[in-house]
Amino acid sequence: MYRAILFDLDDTLYDFRVYRTKRLHLALADVLARYPQLDRDELAHAAIIEGVYIEQFPEFLRRRGVEDAELIAIAQEIYRRGWFDDITMAEDAQQTFELLRPRYKLGLITNGPTRTQRPKIERFGLATYMDVLTVSEEVGVAKPDPAIFMLTLARLGVLPAEALFVGDSPEYDLRGAAAAGIPFVWMNPRHEQLPGEMPPPFAMIARLAELPPLLESIG
Repeated sequence: MYRAILFDLDDTLYDFRVYRTKRLHLALADVLARYPQLDRDELAHAAIIEGVYIEQFPEFLRRRGVEDAELIAIAQEIYRRGWFDDITMAEDAQQTFELLRPRYKLGLITNGPTRTQRPKIERFGLATYMDVLTVSEEVGVAKPDPAIFMLTLARLGVLPAEALFVGDSPEYDLRGAAAAGIPFVWMNPRHEQLPGEMPPPFAMIARLAELPPLLESIG
């Protein structure tokens, strides 16, 4: 029935939230020493919720009362330095790909600029497993626009009904896959609630290792 499995990257093939929290804690250490009234976990959580990346980090700190320009610059550099050095793919990802490759075409669809997504793709060795790697900046369209899904399907030579998409974001992954007519498998390790207006996913998993048995069960 299914001929292709498509994957999201961030928070699907590795836990981006955990990794970004670790990087934020490292960058905030000197700031917290100077501004002890600030809470480390609250700051890190707020930065993630607000989508704060390296470029937005100084303004984020200023909005929270950090006025020392040199301290802000140091924190930003710590946040930036070696960003990809410690990032690792989920421990069950490689085995999952190896189990799926003999039976399915595999593809990746990720939102983001080339400068952040390609280093992860290279570090994880995804070109070894994926038949198509689609980065939104490189194709000029991003999830949830169904066009990025259809472009990837065309490159794989499969129809929407012949593919499954695995991703973590209801807003970008689920909404986009549904608009493209692709069944969606929700990567949901934290067992979050699906927003009420979203179409139901085809299935929900907490780990990539659950995917091969799921596919076996549906033939």
